[in-house]
Amino acid sequence: MENKNELRKQEKTIRKSLAFVFIPIFIVIVSISLIQNNSESYLEKEYKKIRNNSYSGKITSLLPEKDNGRTRPILIDNKWEKQVPFFIHEKLNVGDSLFKKTDSDFEFYIVKSQTDTIKRDVNKFYRKKYFDKLNEK
Repeated sequence: MENKNELRKQEKTIRKSLAFVFIPIFIVIVSISLIQNNSESYLEKEYKKIRNNSYSGKITSLLPEKDNGRTRPILIDNKWEKQVPFFIHEKLNVGDSLFKKTDSDFEFYIVKSQTDTIKRDVNKFYRKKYFDKLNEK
């Protein structure tokens, strides 16, 4: 009986010791990550990476079996998948086109059945955070 009580005390001591070691390490890692993700250089790099990206192609499949909640995938030129918001996915059909030019924050969906082109701001988050950071100076 005394052995069980002693083992429980040792277990509690070990758990406390581990908590005192790992909780501060976790807090430091999270803090570093938050600081790095909000640094001006990181925001600039992510903003420019999206801005300098370009692509185009025809939608060859809407991939209805892969529902990811707020986004849904489409297959472009039978080569690569692109996640799009569900409200845009609902308006698309096979044969519609998608493109994004270099030095642009917007991608365009050309829907054959509509006369309008759907315009989506793909860089809104990083643009806002980056320019807000620049304006803080």
